[in-house]
Amino acid sequence: MGTEQMDTDDLSDEAYAIIVHAAKACDTLKTELGVLSYDCENEDAWLEKVQTRLNAIAKDPDEFVEYWNLEEEEGIDASQMKRIVQKLSRRVDAIRCQ
Repeated sequence: MGTEQMDTDDLSDEAYAIIVHAAKACDTLKTELGVLSYDCENEDAWLEKVQTRLNAIAKDPDEFVEYWNLEEEEGIDASQMKRIVQKLSRRVDAIRCQ
């Protein structure tokens, strides 16, 4: 018998707000962050994965934007994406510090 997998429905309101804020800025990013919950056992593990992913995108936003064709699909360029993920990263930090 395996361990039970977490779902985004298991997140606290504060953590789920990360997905909501991502959705307002970029639907693709929202989906990526939500999918990260799949193999997490709890919210802390998910927040850690989200922070790692956001940091990776912030280091190379061009790669993320190009991979998902975001300029054409969602009108988001690399500088906008960097600002989006930095803002979300600060939110993650605030939740993890509670």
